[in-house]
Parts: sequence; structure tokens; C-alpha cells
Amino acid sequence: MRKYYRTVILTHSPLKTCFRFDDYFQVFPMNMKGKPYSPYAEHYPNYLEYTIDYTDSEPEDVFTLTSIKSNKSKEIINLLSCLTNHRFFNYDSSVIGWGIAFPHALLDEMSQEDRRKIDETKSEWFMGGYIYHNLKQDLMIDKFTDVSQDAIFVENRMHEYFTNEPIDDKRHELTFPNTLCSALHYFYQLSEKTRQKVNSCIYLACDGMDIVSTKRSLAFLSFVSALEGLVDLDVNDDEILFECGSCKAIKSSLYTCPSCGRPIWGIKQKFVAFLSKFVAGSESSQRIYRDVYNLRSKITHTGKLFASDYELSFEENRRQKDYDDWLMRLKTLQLIRISLDSWLRYEGKKKK
Repeated sequence: MRKYYRTVILTHSPLKTCFRFDDYFQVFPMNMKGKPYSPYAEHYPNYLEYTIDYTDSEPEDVFTLTSIKSNKSKEIINLLSCLTNHRFFNYDSSVIGWGIAFPHALLDEMSQEDRRKIDETKSEWFMGGYIYHNLKQDLMIDKFTDVSQDAIFVENRMHEYFTNEPIDDKRHELTFPNTLCSALHYFYQLSEKTRQKVNSCIYLACDGMDIVSTKRSLAFLSFVSALEGLVDLDVNDDEILFECGSCKAIKSSLYTCPSCGRPIWGIKQKFVAFLSKFVAGSESSQRIYRDVYNLRSKITHTGKLFASDYELSFEENRRQKDYDDWLMRLKTLQLIRISLDSWLRYEGKKKK
């Protein structure tokens, strides 16, 4: 039995077209007539419609149904976040706190009386969410919404898409790569075990996206951990033989120490080899991969952090350093997106 559902999701970039993937889901911009709006808003509301096929019928227990729907919508949201340049998201219902409401108009468009009222603004206890009158009725659907053909998205070439100004903000329209449907098709063909592993990598990447502007070092580690999880999907389980199953002393390996010749885990080598295979294999690209892994090791083992995590500075040399650090985080995130897209579509990927 197939059921259709609709929910509100948010994006940092405005979505002006519709994207539909077969009978699995579609996302399109919300008609804002009569909906909450602010000229200051940097989160754009959209509708996500998706299907769930039940063996028998929709669960009657509201908690069971809520968890099924939540897990399905989150999987789609996170997939889109890792297979496009844009973070799709919902507000965490546990995020509550004191806040100040923005005015409903730009300052230069406000009357003197409205400006005076701003001085009387006081904090209020709030919970994040996007709601409006008749929202419950709007979310009740029994089929996908008909979207006119002229609203269907225009595809962008994959490598150019992920490397040519992949910025996610209100100044950049939300777009999609030309490989998205193919990558999604192969994702849904994965075995349950492999899909769970891929979802773990995707969730790590999305966690990093959510904290990248405030906890930069942790976000970077989330990105690298997601990449390491993807690397593991392309590694044979029998590449390393152990002398002892307990302490994991290595007997033989495809990788050896360049100094003494002894067998090693070769974690960095596997990391570089995976990205060379699924992203780009040039020497300059491999230097970037090694830089990413070396920085990961410094943060993990020596406590090195991005300077902007613990110190605010407007000095010229620090501004350049902060920019370089930001670029490193962005490059690492894009390595996840490109390698995930390429790995999903790779016909020769290993069965796990």
C-alpha cells in the first residue's frame, strides 16, 4: 500500500524550480501567498512530497507512524544535502531559547512609529519552526502535486557544478547536478547493509554542515570521518592479514612503510587512492587529499584547531588564514559530494 506525504523543509538558497525523482519524492518552492514572510529571512520554506510503501496498511499508532515518516524525510533531506551544493534541513524541535523578533519590513521602508516600536522590543521564549494557518490541511495529500513543465529544473554538469562557486546562501539560486537522478537510482538499489553504511557517512557530513560556521574544527572532522567511511566501502576486507587477531599485529598488507618496508594499515594511502579514483587523480589533487588527511591527524592527535574556533581577530594576516581555513573546509565537503556521487554511479563498486 502506497501512501503520499508532504512536509515543510528549509534551504539556505532560494529554490525556484521543482525536482522530482520517480515516484520516490519531489521538492518544490512553496507558494508564499498568505504564508509567513520576512525580507530578512535567510531560510527558505519549500514542500517535500514523498511516498512510503507499506506491506499492509499505514500504522495506526501515531508514534510509530511519526518515526517512520521522520526517518524517511530525513534520509531524503540528507541525501539531497550531500548530492547537491545545498543543505536541506528542518529545525531541530529541541532548539529553544530566548530570541528577538525581526520587524516585518526593511528599516528604510518603516514609518517613524514602527521604528519607535523597535526600541521597545523585548526577548521572548521561542521554539524554531515554520507554521501558518491551515498548515495541517496543506500537508494532507493523496498524490504528488502537479508541477508545470516550465518549472522543472535545468541540469548542470556534475564536476563543474560541484567545483564552480559551490556557495549555499541567499545570493545563489538552488540548482542540481545532471547526475542526481542517476546517483539516487543507484542509492536505492544498494543492499540494506550497504545503504546503512552510506547513510552513516551522509549523516556525518550533514552534522558537519550544521556546525561548520560555529564549530569549525569539529565540522572538518565530521567531513573527514564521512570520507573515511566512504573509503571503507571501497576496500576489500581481506587486504590485510593479521599475525594476531587480538592485538591486530599486521602480517601482510598491500601497503608498506616507505622507510623500513614493513606492512602497515596504509590508511592515508587508501584515503588518497579512493579520492584519486572517484574525484581526480592528478598530482596536485593528491596533494590536496594528503593535506586534508594531515590536518585531520593534527586536529585528532595534537589538539590543533582552526584559529577562528577560539580567537577573534581582524588582522590582515589572520583574515587570510581564516579564508584559507574556510576554503579547506569547503574543499573537504565538496570531496564528499563528488566522491559519493561518483561511487554511487560506479558499476564496479564492491559488494558489502
